[in-house]
Amino acid sequence: MRRRLLLACLFLLGSLAGCSEPVGPETQIRANIMAMESALSERSPGDFLEHLAESFTGGKQGSGDVTRDDAKRMLGVYFLRYRNVDILVSQVDVEIDAYEDALATSSAMVALAGGRGLIPDSARLYQVTGRWQNFDGDWKLTRLSWE
Repeated sequence: MRRRLLLACLFLLGSLAGCSEPVGPETQIRANIMAMESALSERSPGDFLEHLAESFTGGKQGSGDVTRDDAKRMLGVYFLRYRNVDILVSQVDVEIDAYEDALATSSAMVALAGGRGLIPDSARLYQVTGRWQNFDGDWKLTRLSWE
């Protein structure tokens, strides 16, 4: 009897999973952004960098001189300078390219604060724009600019 009940429950769960909507590109990119936010909060540069494409470039609006390796070094310096890192990402907007569905653009407001103690020593608000590309089903950040 227990075995039949278990099989019935497994069948029901399998049926429900089949009814759920597939995860779309926008949802995947938003999940990546949330994972990047968590990685920074947890001081985990490796988890953050896994979302950057090998060809990643970034920098302040109008410049693109930061490579993936530079981003890794910048995170290391930031984490050495500040024991506590707080980040808040809000107003996230994701738009899939109308002509190329393997490309997307995101924008968000990012508040970043760091400190050696309980109170932040430094805090800034950034308007961030990202360019994403789908590499074999995995969305990676290829370009990031901020102001």
